[in-house]
Amino acid sequence: MQHKNMKSRIPLILSILTAILLFAPMLQEHLHLFKFNPLAGVVEEKPMPKMTLRNWQNRTIQTSAESYLKHHCGFREPLTRLYNQYLWDCYHTSPQFRKGQLMLNDDGWLFESGNVEEYYVGNALHYANDSLGIAQKFGEEAFRIYQLQHILEPYGVHLLVMLEPGKELICPEHLPENTRFKGEKKITAYEFYRQRFEQLGINCFDVGQWFLQLKDVVDYPLYPQTGTHWSNIASMHVADSLIHYLEQLGNQRIRHFSIGEPYEKTVYPDDDLEQLLNLIRPLKKTPNYFAQVCLEADSSAYRPKLITIGDSYYWNLLNNTPFHVVFSGRPYWYYYSTAYYTGDHRNVSEIDVLDEVLSADFVMLAYSTQQLYKMSNGFTQDLLIRLCCDEKDIEAGKQAALRHIQNSPKWLESIEKRAELYKFPIDTVILKEAENIFRTNPHNYLPALKDSIPTPRSTKAQQYGIQQ
Repeated sequence: MQHKNMKSRIPLILSILTAILLFAPMLQEHLHLFKFNPLAGVVEEKPMPKMTLRNWQNRTIQTSAESYLKHHCGFREPLTRLYNQYLWDCYHTSPQFRKGQLMLNDDGWLFESGNVEEYYVGNALHYANDSLGIAQKFGEEAFRIYQLQHILEPYGVHLLVMLEPGKELICPEHLPENTRFKGEKKITAYEFYRQRFEQLGINCFDVGQWFLQLKDVVDYPLYPQTGTHWSNIASMHVADSLIHYLEQLGNQRIRHFSIGEPYEKTVYPDDDLEQLLNLIRPLKKTPNYFAQVCLEADSSAYRPKLITIGDSYYWNLLNNTPFHVVFSGRPYWYYYSTAYYTGDHRNVSEIDVLDEVLSADFVMLAYSTQQLYKMSNGFTQDLLIRLCCDEKDIEAGKQAALRHIQNSPKWLESIEKRAELYKFPIDTVILKEAENIFRTNPHNYLPALKDSIPTPRSTKAQQYGIQQ
């Protein structure tokens, strides 16, 4: 009898389990019954689409709804990790490999595909059409840095560049075989800039050449096996050497810190590429190292203000060292887009760039091999305009850029097609284009910038005055 009762309950039990499986994701989505670690990587947040007559007629409502539900369904995080772990264990692959974002060598070393491309063919042709265009682009940026270095020196502001090596430069023996990138290798931004900076006498802290000398000497990894940035322990030594370099450049003693004995520990971002795989289990890898830093007592040391414009490599220096005590101010203008201050951040467009620069002791451009192609992200152009041009000069330059477009029939035709495609007024698009080419290449439209060392003409620069 008991066996018969149990048998009769099986359909009920199965129905309950089926209902749980069906409704559990919905309950998790709305009630968040369980908390899971978020998936690594950049996810574009999209709101739940609203049904309208237009998106119903053009049939985009279904695609939008599917995209939203895909990124917001309950249990997405553990299910994604479970699927990724299955792919890794059974096929030794990952969605990131299929998308072309990451590449894996036979020895288990992970690389961003951009680093692999940089080593085998270079990234230059993503930014210029041919070798002549590449050389011109790099040469113009190097010349702007040269101009700014000499313009700022009389104000007591030292401009410098820190060349950050990419993983491919220091660890080429671990690169995967090239099966994707074709063509003859062109000169890289790193090779061009380090040679040109030496020729121009530009202040340059070349970490790449230093790391190549250290590679077989130090007893800690300069780059982690499953990360893309320099290792945390290496960044501490970079920060220490940077302080020594700034002391020589500014002829002032700056407070130092000591670095303790390294010990095995993985601290983000030493495994940032591994995190992108979103696996359940960590990968087997060579050990990562960390160390404690201790600020040295030196009450008489100078605390300069350092502004840095650069890429994500610089985060390791900020996060692993007591820069907030070493420097009186250490604003970080990330890609010259977001300005990070201690406990605060805002858009660079919201700050007085010229006032910040003229009140600094050091201004540093810090870019890795991949990002050197976008060196300064427009900072050098912007600062030269702010320093050396008044409102009349700027307006005349914009008008010159506008005439340049208006006198170019093919250019006008391409702008008209773009305006028609995006349903913008043609005059608005032309003015926007003129503003863009003026800001990108101000030397073409501002005679004041064509001098070897332009003369500061802004009111702000005159207020600060030149130090004797």
